[in-house]
Parts: sequence; C-alpha cells; structure tokens
Amino acid sequence: MAITMAQVKPRQFVTCCGLLITSMVATWPAMAVETTITPQIRASSYAYQIDQFDTDGTDDGLALALSPSIDFSLSSKVLQTRFSWQHESLFYEDSQRSNRSYDEFSFSNVLSLYQDRLTWGINARNSYQVRNTQNGVFSDKITAGGELSEATSYGSFLNLATASYSDLNAVLRLEYNHSESDRPDVDDGLPAFDSDNYRAGLLLASRDRSKTAFWRLEGALGKTERRDIRPYDNRLAQALIGLPLFSRLSLIGRGSYEYTDNNNFYQNEFASYGAGIELKLGRVSWVNVSFNSSTTKRFDEEDEDNTYWATEFYLAPSRRTSLEGSFDRRYFGRTANLAGQYNVRALTMRLSVTDTVQTQTFLDRELIDLGIFVCPQTAIEFTDCFRPPNANYIPLPGESYQQAFDVGLELDQELVLRRSATFALGYSKRRLSVNLVMNVSDTEYVERNEEQEGRSINLNTGWRLSERSSINAALRVYQIDYEFANREDDNILMSVGYDMTLTEHSEMSLSLRRIERNSNIDRFNGSENRLWLTYIYNF
Repeated sequence: MAITMAQVKPRQFVTCCGLLITSMVATWPAMAVETTITPQIRASSYAYQIDQFDTDGTDDGLALALSPSIDFSLSSKVLQTRFSWQHESLFYEDSQRSNRSYDEFSFSNVLSLYQDRLTWGINARNSYQVRNTQNGVFSDKITAGGELSEATSYGSFLNLATASYSDLNAVLRLEYNHSESDRPDVDDGLPAFDSDNYRAGLLLASRDRSKTAFWRLEGALGKTERRDIRPYDNRLAQALIGLPLFSRLSLIGRGSYEYTDNNNFYQNEFASYGAGIELKLGRVSWVNVSFNSSTTKRFDEEDEDNTYWATEFYLAPSRRTSLEGSFDRRYFGRTANLAGQYNVRALTMRLSVTDTVQTQTFLDRELIDLGIFVCPQTAIEFTDCFRPPNANYIPLPGESYQQAFDVGLELDQELVLRRSATFALGYSKRRLSVNLVMNVSDTEYVERNEEQEGRSINLNTGWRLSERSSINAALRVYQIDYEFANREDDNILMSVGYDMTLTEHSEMSLSLRRIERNSNIDRFNGSENRLWLTYIYNF
C-alpha cells in the first residue's frame, strides 16, 4: 500500500491547509482524541542498469535519495484525520540525469456525527504517476522522473442518512472532486488538464427487504467540467416495487432511466420498464428475474427497441460470505455488476465485475478493495503491511488498521467506457502472508473511437523470519493491447527484499528488482536492473 505524494504548489498548499484548519475549528469541541505525530528520515542508495532496444550500450548510474517525512494522525469516535508529507531529494552520479527534488503530501479528514447519520469528509493529495502506459508501466522517480506527471486532486463530500433502526432507508450524498495533471518533462502525448466533477445522489427505500412488501427509489445527477473538452452530463433514475404473492414469493415491477451527454456526438437516452418475480432465500438473501422492454436513443441514429431478461440477486449464506450482482441492460448494451467476498481467519477472497462510463480522472478514485491490513506508521509499500492474524488482533503502538487498495494505471480526462473484472485473494497465517490480485479490463475511448485491453497479475508475499527481520517478494505482470496503435506489450516486474529492525527507532532494508518490457514493436523493448539499500530512522 503506497502513501501518495506530490509537489506542493502555493495555491494547492493554501487550499489544503485551509481545509485542515476549517475542519479542526469546526470539530474542536469533540476532540478528546488520540493523536500521533511520527517524523521520519529515509536514506537510500541506488545502483541501476538500463538497457533499451533502440540505444547502444547500457545506461548505468548511481543515485542517492534523502527523504524526511512526517505523518500526523488524529482519531476519535467522531473524527478521523490523517496528513502525510514527504520531501525527497535525488542526487545522481549519471551524465544523463540531473538532481531532482519532490515535495508530496496526502490528507484526509472525515467527521461523523449523530451515529453516522451525518458524515462530512474532505481530502487532498498530490502524486507523480504515469499518464500514458505506452511510455512505461513501471516508470518511477528514481530512473524516469522526467516521464511522470504531477497529479493533484482535492474534494469534499457530505452524506446524510437515516438511522440504522429506522424503517425508512434514506441517503443523500453530495460530492465534489477536482483533478489536475501537468505535462511531464518528457512528452507523453497528453496535454496538461484539469477537471471538476460534481455529483448528487439520493436513495429512498424500505429498510427491510425481507418483509412482504418493499420498494426502492434511487437517482443521481453528475456533471464533469473538462479543460479544452466539452463537459459531460449524466442522469440516472431507478425504481423498484415488490408486492407479496406468497410468503417467500413477490411480484416486482421495475423501471429505469439514464441520460448522458458530452455536448457533442455522445448523446444517449435509455428508458426501460418490466415486471417479474422475486424469491426470498432466508432472512436476507433474495434473487429476482424480470422481463423488460427498453428504448434507446442515440445521437443521430434511429431509436432502438429491445425486450430482454434481467436478474438481480443478493446471497449471504453466512456472515463470512456474500455475493451480490445484476445482469441488465444500458444504452451501450448488456451490463453486468458483481461483488462478492469470502472471509475466514486466514483467507479472504474478493470478486468484482463492473462497467461504467466516466472520465479516467474520476475512475482513478474507484479503487479495488483488497481488504483490511495492519500497517505501521512508517508503511510506504504494500509489503510493509500484513493481514491481521485473527479477528481479535489489537494493533500494537505505532500500528493501525488500513484499507488496502489497488488502483488503475492511466490518467486522462477523456470519456471512457470501461469494463473490468477483478479477483483478489489474501492469505495470512503465522509468519506468511500472500496477496494476489488478477484483473481484466477493456477500455473504450468513446470520443475518439479507440480501444485498449489489459490483463494484470499482482502477487505480493512476505515471510517474517523473526520479530526483527522479514523477507518479501513481488511479481507484477501487465499485458496491454493498444489496439489503436497495433501494439502489444508484456510488462514484468520482479523484486525481492530483506528488511531488518536495528533498534526501536531504526530499520534497514536491501532490495533487488528487475523490470522488462517486451513489445511486438522492437523499439519499445527494454529492461532495468536495480539494487538499493535503505536506512530509516523514526524519531
């Protein structure tokens, strides 16, 4: 799990600090809290060798990185705040690279009142990342800082909900997010851009679906403003009503409406209605099937009428297991959503299938949930964290529970239709931890009629040799088919590391990694070997 970082511009710094001060003042009376401040300094020395197909010889070099940082966290029953900042200075013994420095931060603040019926959150972060994977999936600041774009985002949300014991389940959510990205020093083919995303959602439903009669109304409005590109608007509404036929069988009626418009050619309107039956399978599980009629209107095309079968289900045979999903239709054709999880003491599994239409800056926040992990305050990489050995585990001083995520690679303001399927497996017992994530995705750039397919495997393992030492290894494979460029790449990263705790305040690690890119176009082939030694001191 990586702590995201980025350069602090004056305007961004003032914005972030203003949000932080405002939240602190607003919640000061409730701040009988636990507070931790963890300063740290990290020093790393790197030796690397880069081999590219279209260059003569190898690119050999040495680098020294000095990284002071500070992590602030504040926790109470109503407030959760975290602010992390890191400065990194890089010094090179390499004629092809010049010294660089980075200032990076991440901030989040969530206030929950009235037993979580009112929740307000603000966030801000900066990071350096790849915007176009054709330039290198595994590019980083050490050897490819000039290929990374500074990406900045900040936003806020407000959530209002009825109490969990109320018969009415009502939720109102208002959300705003701003994203921007600068052009890297090495041209990646994308312009600098920024976008603003506004979204409002409302849910009204009966709380207990297991009762004889039930109903659900849901709606959402969204707007995305984009630099130099027309804005994108979307609206969605859904309705469901269920009336009893027998004790476990109900007659259902359903309808939906969706509208999208990018103020250009991508204008779609979809309406459907139908009826079916729903079968209750126990206290909370259910499955329904319906027959539906739909009408689709697309820009400058004749209306399209369809009839089709659809299904929705929620299965929870135990507290450890759940599976929910739907198979329906939208204006772009068949749509499927699936989310499932299985949790036992040592093993967790998660499955997710989604399709969505949105800009990639917004999709960057739709993260893949990998589960709950225990992370020390000094955690930088995912391998620094471990799955709790049992449900009753109490974090030690300096440790905290963190939600671990995997995120997408690309960053763009264009409108895309993305279909994705992800399977995550986690195993942790005694001293061994294994985490596996497999993903298949299809991304259609609807505004320029291009498509990209990706497949990835991410395997992280760790073995605690003793209380003071551990080893870790990682294997990451990305296969990307850039259909619009007639190009296919196999990207592979392999790494292994040894970590050792020297004293109560200091740690040391030795790491080795190799990356390869094998493309059907020879000039994009390349590889890198890297060895580095890191020393960390926690004040």
